[in-house]
Amino acid sequence: MTEMYLLAGAFAMAMMFAAVFAYRIVTAVEAEDRTYADKPPPAMARVWPLIALATHYLGPLLSVEYREKTIRRLRKVELDYALSPQQWFASKVVYACLIGALVTLLALWVGAAGLAIPIAGFVFGFCYLEIWMRDRIKRTEIDVLKNLPAFLDMLTLAIESGCNLTVGMNIAVEKTPDNALRRAFARLLREIRSGRNRIDALRMLEERLDNAAVSSLISALVQAEKTGASLGMVLRAQSTQRTNERFARAEKLAMEAPVKMLGPLILCIFPCTFVVIGFPIVVKMVGAIN
Repeated sequence: MTEMYLLAGAFAMAMMFAAVFAYRIVTAVEAEDRTYADKPPPAMARVWPLIALATHYLGPLLSVEYREKTIRRLRKVELDYALSPQQWFASKVVYACLIGALVTLLALWVGAAGLAIPIAGFVFGFCYLEIWMRDRIKRTEIDVLKNLPAFLDMLTLAIESGCNLTVGMNIAVEKTPDNALRRAFARLLREIRSGRNRIDALRMLEERLDNAAVSSLISALVQAEKTGASLGMVLRAQSTQRTNERFARAEKLAMEAPVKMLGPLILCIFPCTFVVIGFPIVVKMVGAIN
């Protein structure tokens, strides 16, 4: 009986020390001032306290090179005002732990044993946000290339009607439907209104989007700004070139479509067709043999 009391007391002491230790870990995290920050993505907002905790302890361990590389990627998907590189890395760690724990519980529930399943869940959780980031960057690039010709047409009309470049961009942003390119130029206008030089703001836009077509446009605009060339002629040439490139991409995708359809045809449609055609023949052959 005495041993049971000792064990119960030891267990209670261990739980108390664990609670105190956890409390000190949590309270050591300073509250973040997000007055001028954007909201994080909804999937991260649900576990934001865990992300803040992981950021506090893991953030200082990240190298400068990793932070610079990550902030460039966050700019591409318009998350540089919502997440820091430290918070992005902490999000990956939190997702790895949560998904790894969920997969482990499911494995124990179905009776599967071994370390391979928890490790696979942890790795998938850590890589999940990287996959999400890559897909979002790709969608952003496609969205920019798709809407660039129409945006340039609107900007060209504004410039040729007598507006300067800043007013023309403002008109084009107001008349363009919401998309990644419109949001990028709206941010450029906010930077100009806050006091940034127009050429510097254009260079920042080029760095954020990191797209060959946008880089060509920005280089042409900067050159026209410095030399005093006609912006209308420059923008008209850029608009024509971007439109031709869009038609060329559409033709390329149309030519690639039959090749991409071969896989589903061979794996899914052809076997079903052969079964439908061959089943009556097999039945008749079997009946004739019998």
